[in-house]
Amino acid sequence: MRYAFAFLGLFFVGLGAIGVFLPGIPTTGPLLLASFLFTKSCPYLEQRLIRNRFFGRYLKYLDDREPMPMRAKIAAIVMMWVSIVVSCAIFCLLPQPHYWSAIICIFLGGVGTWFIINFRRHLEPGRRLA
Repeated sequence: MRYAFAFLGLFFVGLGAIGVFLPGIPTTGPLLLASFLFTKSCPYLEQRLIRNRFFGRYLKYLDDREPMPMRAKIAAIVMMWVSIVVSCAIFCLLPQPHYWSAIICIFLGGVGTWFIINFRRHLEPGRRLA
């Protein structure tokens, strides 16, 4: 099972690497999933991923030492909503519109926005979570 998790982790790192260069393909989500899979299979690979100069910035706030700055939260929310608006426009402008897909996308964007806003909101810099 550990080998399967390690292989899946490498797959998601590759998917995240593609997302760095191709717009519309997510980067952070696959990297978070890869980090989780590496935690279960090979902590060495997880540490290499977190310390990687290209991917480390996407995973910088995984440990509980550093809160996510407000500027990073705002940037994440703005970029998320830009992609949601583009996706919804595509859903609604198709020859056969998919309005339910747009509604679900907007709802999930609201959930994501709430999560980003409340992510470690009360953590003081330099203080570890219990």
